[in-house]
Amino acid sequence: MGKPVINFLSEAEVKKIHEATLEVLEKTGVKTDSKEALDILKESGANVDYESKRVTIPAKAIEQALRRAPKTIKLCGRDPKYDVILDKTKTHFTTSGFAPHIMDWETGKSRNSTNEDLARWARLVDYLDNIHLTWTSLVANDIPPLMQAFVELATFFRNTSKHIVPNALDARTARYQIEIAAAVAGGRKELKKRPLISPLVCPAAPLTYDKGATEAAIEFARAGLPIVCLPMPLAGATGPVTPLGVSVVNNAEFLGNLVIQEFASPGAPVIYGSTTTVANPRTAMSVLGAPERSVIQMILAQLASYYKLPCMLAGDNSDAKMPDFQCGFEKTMTLTTIVLMGNVDIVVGPGCLDTGSAMSPEALVIDNEITKGVMRIRRGFEVDAGNLALDVIQKVGPGGIYLGEKHTLKRYKEEIWMPELIYNDSYDNWVKAGSRTMYEVAKEKVKEILATHKVEPLPDDVEAKVSQILKSAEAEFLKKS
Repeated sequence: MGKPVINFLSEAEVKKIHEATLEVLEKTGVKTDSKEALDILKESGANVDYESKRVTIPAKAIEQALRRAPKTIKLCGRDPKYDVILDKTKTHFTTSGFAPHIMDWETGKSRNSTNEDLARWARLVDYLDNIHLTWTSLVANDIPPLMQAFVELATFFRNTSKHIVPNALDARTARYQIEIAAAVAGGRKELKKRPLISPLVCPAAPLTYDKGATEAAIEFARAGLPIVCLPMPLAGATGPVTPLGVSVVNNAEFLGNLVIQEFASPGAPVIYGSTTTVANPRTAMSVLGAPERSVIQMILAQLASYYKLPCMLAGDNSDAKMPDFQCGFEKTMTLTTIVLMGNVDIVVGPGCLDTGSAMSPEALVIDNEITKGVMRIRRGFEVDAGNLALDVIQKVGPGGIYLGEKHTLKRYKEEIWMPELIYNDSYDNWVKAGSRTMYEVAKEKVKEILATHKVEPLPDDVEAKVSQILKSAEAEFLKKS
């Protein structure tokens, strides 16, 4: 099978990065404020200083955690047709998330997002065929902050049948999120069999694990739910400026967290993640559309394959404020490189603008198209008689035309990708069709989807359970002191 593949590090070079990571964990170590995590690390054989909260982790503990970690993970949707298998044979796509702003559905201007925006966003995700799962992509700013994690998760369950990736905040919040997911799944045992959510835990770079997020991840792991460990050091700010150096920090943060999860719950499904990028040297802010980010993500893709672990890595990102030329350039650049690695299970990024602080409905629809085009490049071909086409070449001969040949008519649809949003006819016909830009076509598509696409609602009894859990959370989290 002929497939374009980027694989720029040798096995010896990948091993060298792994060994450098082990040295960081054994000599520099990590830090956490979580007493529970410190106890777990102590049990793993790590050297724990409870006073300074610093931990050095021996290679033996890392090796044991890697042996325990599943090499294939199933992420389930409320509708089984949306189930996703992470086994390095196929690339899937998910929106990024937790953005406080949305490009307004009507005006195209940035504003604070609401819970209604989340509902409509989830319906778009449910419709788009190349968005396979979704983060809870927007912040419901109209909901009290202590209730946002619960309401956002419930809103997504109500408006999409695809797998959901929420944020891990703290253990108490995690318990309610598990309850909501279990209510939808039909109980805790069913949720473990069919995990409907895979929460994110993000280490605090460099080499630090936040108490709340770490203990939330432990709760999720013990419930049998997949965890996405998503380090995000910034090269030149919270990590070394070199792609290799910041990749070592990313890898160390992941492996240290893996030890916590696998010794808290042996066999816990953990996904290798990263949204690591570079810092703008002028502002120290992150830059998502940087070419260096693609290099970093490609390094990490090879590390994930070295460990034989499923991975979720960043691509299809942009710092642009609108779906414009900059946006298209940055998204296609960061997406193409990571897809052509051929070993990335999930690419996170569609819908993202403004360095991840805003989501755009039009960008999400356009990204669905971009991912299809890039995946067409990745698809490859068999070197066989049908593809070599010698019979038809001989039949047509010099000066002939292939358009009416059976070989052409039979294979045209599978060989030539036909986009839905891109206009590739003549200029005159484009003018006759209304001279619409891709952004305008995407905006019309967004309106069409929201007007026509219906999502299977939660059953009445499940809706009642979810509503009761939200009431219980409100009583606990919003109670007057």
